[in-house]
Amino acid sequence: MTSLAPHARDEGMEAWVAAAARKRPRFSERRLVGVLAPVVAGGIVLGAWEIAGHFINPVLISSPQQVASDFAGQFSRGAVTSALAISLRELYIGLAIGFVAGVVLGVVMGRYRMLNSLFSPFVNSANATPLNVLIPLLIVWVGISAEARILFVVLITMFPVLLNTASGMQNVSRGYVEVGQTLGMTERQLLRKVILPGAVPYIFAGARIGVALAVIGMIVGEIEVSNVGMGYLLNFYGNGFQTGDLLALIVVAALIGVVNVTIVRFLQARFFRWTLVAR
Repeated sequence: MTSLAPHARDEGMEAWVAAAARKRPRFSERRLVGVLAPVVAGGIVLGAWEIAGHFINPVLISSPQQVASDFAGQFSRGAVTSALAISLRELYIGLAIGFVAGVVLGVVMGRYRMLNSLFSPFVNSANATPLNVLIPLLIVWVGISAEARILFVVLITMFPVLLNTASGMQNVSRGYVEVGQTLGMTERQLLRKVILPGAVPYIFAGARIGVALAVIGMIVGEIEVSNVGMGYLLNFYGNGFQTGDLLALIVVAALIGVVNVTIVRFLQARFFRWTLVAR
């Protein structure tokens, strides 16, 4: 059997590559689908919700139109703006402290085996404990105050960041570390140029979990420690069976979480693009 000539094989390969390129969706098409799919899904959900709102007791569920009307009324009365000012301040202070503490402790535990053995039992036990049971203890320590609510946000944010950072530090390729040591890098240089960059995807994974959980910590802290902010409004509208106002606040809380995760993703794409999996 005669084999194909080199130029024939090259032409066949070029034709195959060209056909594959035509079948592959363009970047703009993928982006369009990525935008349209959530919009269509959201429209279907809102439509079904609107229809259901006409047949179900409004105490159980309000229609989207009623929720939007109640939300506008809350803003016109100034109820939401003052509550949001309190809640967001505590949320982002707690987030900042929890993220920094989680990264620092994660680096220490992930890099130094002796310290990991020392702290792991306490960290794993604390992470396995439902954090809301610690609220009475926080009240004893710092009183019924903003500090207790911020501390609760710190705790609920810190553990996913800590555990993911430590896991990232431990999963950096040993070969990269050995190459750095062969080149004469100091421990500080290894951390800064080899190990920390390798752990960045894990850190961002922990940050995405942490910023979402922080919203839960903010609301739970406000409900359990002292009735202020969005937690107070959720309690107030829930106890008064004001379902439209209640659902409006739930949407606001969900949007805060979505915005937080979006900010984390933007920062990763903007400053650490090399950590993203190519699509």
